[in-house]
Amino acid sequence: TRMTGESLRAWRDAHYRPQETVVALAGSFSPQVCRTLTDRFAALPSVPARREKKAAYHPAFTLKRKATEQNHITLAFPGLPYGDERRFTLQLLSFILGGGMSSRLWQEVRENRGLCYSVYSYGAGHAETGLFGIYTALGKQTQHEALQAIWTEVCRFVQDGPTQEELSRAREQSKASVLMGLESTQARMNHLGRSTLLTGKVLSPDEIIGSYDAVTREDVLALARELFDPAGLSLCAVGKVEDETYYRSFFPPA
Repeated sequence: TRMTGESLRAWRDAHYRPQETVVALAGSFSPQVCRTLTDRFAALPSVPARREKKAAYHPAFTLKRKATEQNHITLAFPGLPYGDERRFTLQLLSFILGGGMSSRLWQEVRENRGLCYSVYSYGAGHAETGLFGIYTALGKQTQHEALQAIWTEVCRFVQDGPTQEELSRAREQSKASVLMGLESTQARMNHLGRSTLLTGKVLSPDEIIGSYDAVTREDVLALARELFDPAGLSLCAVGKVEDETYYRSFFPPA
């Protein structure tokens, strides 16, 4: 559909409703500023709530051949909705598995074996579902060995979970990121607005740190075993890629 000024205005009118608007403020402001903003946004025309189908995760293999220097590959599994209480467990799991240069995937696939340029994991939460991804950028000549190594690390995580040392390191680094991330006024404003809009609740730094402290090795292992089910595996590859049968051969049948 061609995008026009009319279509953009229609989108605005249908989606930007006062009932779904959050205004976040941080810093130096007066109560009058709050009242003025409230009055202005409350004056937006009210329209009926949209009827939308609930989102659901469906596994798929998607391949696109393109003459790029590197192949870009993402493995994906069902994740967690953004308001799920286990989101702190998921973040620690991701940090240990693929969250930086000390993570298992980085150390094994890139540092020890030199099979890729980059490798990391991440979580993406949505309202009703989510996605947990493992991304790597590599040359075509190393993708076979790299995919085997990545899947081996995933299976090892599912089998044994993290060590207590790995969990403690991930927890402390995550807590430090929370405190450092809220140092600026803009970051506090974003935290207030995002939390209110997505979960309806703003956690204090102490509550966030307490949530990380409450995560155990058993919690991380249980979540890994739930998420890393081959039946929910998806794969997306762009570059000088092979066919779907080739990529499915690395993983157990669904």
